[in-house]
Amino acid sequence: MLSSNLTKIVVAGACVALLSACSSTRTVPFTVQSDPLGAQVMLKRKGEGNVQTDWVWLGNTPLTTQRQFSSKYLDNEHSFVIQVMKDGYSTQKKEWSGKQIKNASKGDNRIFWSPKLIEVNQ
Repeated sequence: MLSSNLTKIVVAGACVALLSACSSTRTVPFTVQSDPLGAQVMLKRKGEGNVQTDWVWLGNTPLTTQRQFSSKYLDNEHSFVIQVMKDGYSTQKKEWSGKQIKNASKGDNRIFWSPKLIEVNQ
């Protein structure tokens, strides 16, 4: 009887631990500065089979912010793209793997990007 109850408690504890690990998130700090300043900063996620989310507006440069990411997206199967846009300039994009984003959420690391925007001929 004691063994049966102990088994149930262990199984229940393992299920709770598994479920909490599946839904864990990481906070990732971002800093984006552009030259010139005032560019719009957008973010999207790319997943397996090149499935993409919609662009999410993060703010204007200079930008220092944080985003919460589900741990399930912080692997090699997923990547994140940041783009900066400003009227009169070419749009710039940069991509980070999920693993790079995960590593940036450890310690004092952050995602940092400082693109120099290129004027377009008008």
